[in-house]
Amino acid sequence: MRSRSARSFAEQALARLAVHLGEEERSAIVVVGGLNPELLAPVTEAPHQGTADVDLVVQVGMVYDRGDMDFGWLERALTAAEFAPVGEGRGWQWVTAVGGSAVRVDLLTDVLDHRGQQLALPGCTRATVMNVAGPSPALRAPVVRRLPVDLPEEVTPSEVDVQFANLGAYLLAKSAAVIGRREDRDPYDLGFVVVHNHAGGALAAARAAYAELPAGRELEFAAGFRAALRQLTEPGGSAARIYAEQRSLDGDALPLEVLAADAASAAAQCLAEFDRLVHDPAGRPAQPLNPFVRSADL
Repeated sequence: MRSRSARSFAEQALARLAVHLGEEERSAIVVVGGLNPELLAPVTEAPHQGTADVDLVVQVGMVYDRGDMDFGWLERALTAAEFAPVGEGRGWQWVTAVGGSAVRVDLLTDVLDHRGQQLALPGCTRATVMNVAGPSPALRAPVVRRLPVDLPEEVTPSEVDVQFANLGAYLLAKSAAVIGRREDRDPYDLGFVVVHNHAGGALAAARAAYAELPAGRELEFAAGFRAALRQLTEPGGSAARIYAEQRSLDGDALPLEVLAADAASAAAQCLAEFDRLVHDPAGRPAQPLNPFVRSADL
């Protein structure tokens, strides 16, 4: 259940984990999930309600060089921060208690081999990562955010720096979740950040997502972003309705039909600007997408 208190507990659990990681180790993980929308789109009235989970993306090597890596530091930090794997034995989901509530950390990665499966982490006896499509752009240019640490100051710092996905990376990752996971929270999160991001709304969202298309996988991520946005462009569609209903639950007083229309309009603007950039990428220094691919194929 999303709530302001659940979000606060999730942030506290993340900070608690971070203090048990060294500075170099903290640079190897990035927060890509539901703690991001409020940071990317700080709405004063009726803010995003956040999440009770923390999604961390971990960079692992390809199958042929993964064995040379050692992630024992991550398992040791989870244990020291009083997390335990969900279920018996090894796992990619770890849970702890904060304020009497459960907070779960999901360990994710995004590599091309064994998609949709758990991957063993060298150096770990219990921790694994779930290999899903979408979060890899978060690793390229994360935003460092300072979190308060709610632990005794005599043994811990009062603040800790943690890496979070930037605007474009978050939008690409969330779009992949909209298409692949099909949970109601995903189109809401996507719509919320497209509509309300502090960088400049729908047009800024399109430009940020375009800027973070990962080299070598541009077509894959462009297709996912466009497909997710299309779900929101119909005011009477299910995605726009989900967005409107959740905004109402979060405290937005506008009528549901207005909220749905706002999401649909923003998604349409974002999609149009993204398409313009795909087919006229003069403002981007990197190589454009394959010019021989038709719009309908993206």
